[in-house]
Amino acid sequence: MGKLPRVNLSDIIADNIHQDILDEKIKPGDRLPPHEVLCERWGVSRVTLREALKKLDTKGLIEIHQGRGTYVRDFKKELIEKQFEFHSQLGEKTIIQLFEARKIIETALVDLATRRITEKELDSFDSILKDMAETVRDGDPLQFARYDFKFHKIIGALAKNDVLLMMLEKIQFLIESQQREMFEYAHDSNPLKSSFQDHQDIYRMMRERNAAGAAEKMCQHIQHMENRVKLFYTNNKKSTNPQTLQPETEYKNTGPSAVDLIDEDRGGH
Repeated sequence: MGKLPRVNLSDIIADNIHQDILDEKIKPGDRLPPHEVLCERWGVSRVTLREALKKLDTKGLIEIHQGRGTYVRDFKKELIEKQFEFHSQLGEKTIIQLFEARKIIETALVDLATRRITEKELDSFDSILKDMAETVRDGDPLQFARYDFKFHKIIGALAKNDVLLMMLEKIQFLIESQQREMFEYAHDSNPLKSSFQDHQDIYRMMRERNAAGAAEKMCQHIQHMENRVKLFYTNNKKSTNPQTLQPETEYKNTGPSAVDLIDEDRGGH
């Protein structure tokens, strides 16, 4: 007989608050009660409560503001439900499919953005790259993950294709917590440094107006992320089969075919 799973109080509290959000007992924008109230309600210590809230923050469901309190993020209920269901069923096949989708969509987006972006819009990346560099120096994985998603969303917006941007946002919502966890539980700063270098390479290609190069760098970056997430799950998720979740040694650039399909310069309808 296998060992019974260990009950983690912080997981139970996080799941209950998550369910309260789904049931709309707590609504987007609402402030959670003070820590002392929540501790008394659940009969747990502040340490356990902080662990639970940190897990919800990692999933992107709440925002913790020092000195101001903890607030529920403004997400639509149906998206949270899908994320909750998705997380409970996450497996190797889904991971691979998500990264395949990212490669197709994000290489197309960066290709379009590189050809359509203005010089002023290019300058908008300076601030986000500076913020990312600071989080690398500080070794702050959660904040780095937030800037990471912001960087990709900026590219999505600058591609000026609302349909592709919507697809990107849905995928980002689904994978956000896994990516934050991967950064958070890395035992050194190498994932942050190498990921930051990927973002710099993408930006450099965009500034050089090299659309194909930007798409190639984006595909490489997503492959690097896929490899890290596979390793994270191999090391941390017992249900994962390590033999079928090995990192790719080479990236597969699936982007150009998608770019061709949506390339307005071809005159398709």
